[in-house]
Amino acid sequence: MFITTLILLSFTSFGLMVFLVFNRLDRVRAMPEEEFLSRLKSSRPVFTDVHFYIALPASNFFRTFVLPKIYKEFEKTISRFRINVLKIESLLLRLTNYIRGKRKVCDNGDSSKYWKDMNEFKNGLNNGSSKDSKEN
Repeated sequence: MFITTLILLSFTSFGLMVFLVFNRLDRVRAMPEEEFLSRLKSSRPVFTDVHFYIALPASNFFRTFVLPKIYKEFEKTISRFRINVLKIESLLLRLTNYIRGKRKVCDNGDSSKYWKDMNEFKNGLNNGSSKDSKEN
């Protein structure tokens, strides 16, 4: 029912527009040429009104309200992207340091000087305590 009403309304509107155009054309045809030219010269172009009443207000609205919001969202997006890039850079730096540390441990013979000293001390205590127990 709703679609039928819309179709009927659009056909009626189209018919009335055609009637108005042809009614005006009959008046223009009946008008003398000098009067037609004088009226044509005295009237403004249609797009002048469109420019002043539609294009300029739309442009001002876009510049004052829409464009700052677009800039704000663009700034947020760039900041989020920058933060993510910095996080990735931090993870890569940690990975590099981790790999560098593993390489240094392997270069030192799988142990550091501290652990070598600890093992020597521990082995010395074990050897020393067994000698003390054998002497008693």
